[in-house]
Amino acid sequence: MATSSTTFDEKSTVKAADREHRRKINFNIGRYNAVVPQGKQQFTDVHTAREQAKNIKWHAIETLDRQLETFEVRATSRGTKVLWAEAADDALAEILKIKSNNYEMRYL
Repeated sequence: MATSSTTFDEKSTVKAADREHRRKINFNIGRYNAVVPQGKQQFTDVHTAREQAKNIKWHAIETLDRQLETFEVRATSRGTKVLWAEAADDALAEILKIKSNNYEMRYL
């Protein structure tokens, strides 16, 4: 069985030689480079804006457990069943159970 590293090397070698892929990448890099300066102009102080964004992200991650618990309490109080999954496979298994049992779905 090939390792992830070997598989990556093989696939990236093929992709690196793909001219159409390179054209798309270069096109999108060009578009990115064209709009980034415009985006920065909306901030009077880009450094301060970055710092504030970093702090907001840190706070969101630091309090994620409490936010999820609050969400669960509020959602279940409205009759929604909240399912928790530790991994993607667990989430997919729950989705398939719902699909196979034809549960009535309520959307928030």
